Amino acid sequence: MKTYKLDDFWGGHINSSIEKAKQVSIEKNMIVEFDFNGVRCLVNKDTDTDLLLRDYMNAHLMGWKEVGYATYEYSDELKAQIKEKELERDQRQKEQQEKWEKEVKEKRELFEKSVDGIVFAVSNEDKLKSWEENNKDGYGSAIITYAKNWGRLMQLEVSKGNKIVDVAEKCSHDADTEGMTGFMYGAAVSVLSDCWIHGEELRKWHNKEYNHEGDGVVNPAILTIKT
Repeated sequence: MKTYKLDDFWGGHINSSIEKAKQVSIEKNMIVEFDFNGVRCLVNKDTDTDLLLRDYMNAHLMGWKEVGYATYEYSDELKAQIKEKELERDQRQKEQQEKWEKEVKEKRELFEKSVDGIVFAVSNEDKLKSWEENNKDGYGSAIITYAKNWGRLMQLEVSKGNKIVDVAEKCSHDADTEGMTGFMYGAAVSVLSDCWIHGEELRKWHNKEYNHEGDGVVNPAILTIKT
């Protein structure tokens, strides 16, 4: 039987890709193949799409480069092999998580030593309270903490005679102890511009970096958090 190759799965989801391949296989009465994240998937009119999804989800775990046509149940031996691989993966992930947590703790401790005695200089208590009250979830609170730490570090530099425009970028990296995203960075600028003593100066510096000199804060990525 001839094989028909589908190539239009960029940005799609494996579930919809399998379903589309099955539909094409029935319509053309052909074997359909497509590549998804480095795994070659084969589909025919008799493919059990649930089992093919199962095989794909196990492919990277087991090192399979090809899956299909998924019309069978796993043997006890294969189930045992998959279970062993899952335990190995879980152990690696646990070790990686522990390593990451240790590194974050060490970074936090070093950072706190570097800004020991520096209190975040608030320019508007009400706005700061609003940010804190409306962002108590893990993601939002991480942004608030990062903004404060970034502000404290810049205050330290200002006390040494440095200017915000000269130290803002470096301090933004040095204050990042947990890995801020572009979304979070932009939101932190909004927080600081609203309620930090040097907020307006930071806002203008930040906007200029993106060739904007108007009102508001340019966010390098689209983000909505409560204010």
